[in-house]
Amino acid sequence: MSAVSPKPVAGMPQLTDISVIPAGAVLEAKPLTGYTLRYTTGPFLLPQNAGSLDWGLLNNDTAQQTARVTVFKCPVGAVKTPAAPGALLVTLDPGKTTHNANKYTEGFYYEVVVECNSNLLFPYVSVWPAQLGVVLPGTGINSGTFLRLMP
Repeated sequence: MSAVSPKPVAGMPQLTDISVIPAGAVLEAKPLTGYTLRYTTGPFLLPQNAGSLDWGLLNNDTAQQTARVTVFKCPVGAVKTPAAPGALLVTLDPGKTTHNANKYTEGFYYEVVVECNSNLLFPYVSVWPAQLGVVLPGTGINSGTFLRLMP
């Protein structure tokens, strides 16, 4: 039996070009605002069969929330650097979800950092083998697994 990607339907996450950012997001030119909370996936390896790296955010707060999401490439023996498209400022209304899936170089460590001001903003990261939201087994990093960093 061969693995078949599901047919895309409205609301299903899909791979986008590196120049496409999620609705409600803007590229951050330079850090302008501080956040009280900072979370990290810690380093994880992008496997050889990775089609894309996807991060998602769910706002379970009753108020609109803004967060900074940065994907870092972490080469062994070198300083980590923000991966394209760079730090994104994402604004989410209550109960809304957003994501961004991009193709990155396989075989490197990556880290996703989410900075925000609400304990009710929940991040998620996964790796897909193709261009649709089908998660490679064992690659999902849910919000309970993100580590909280002290500011």
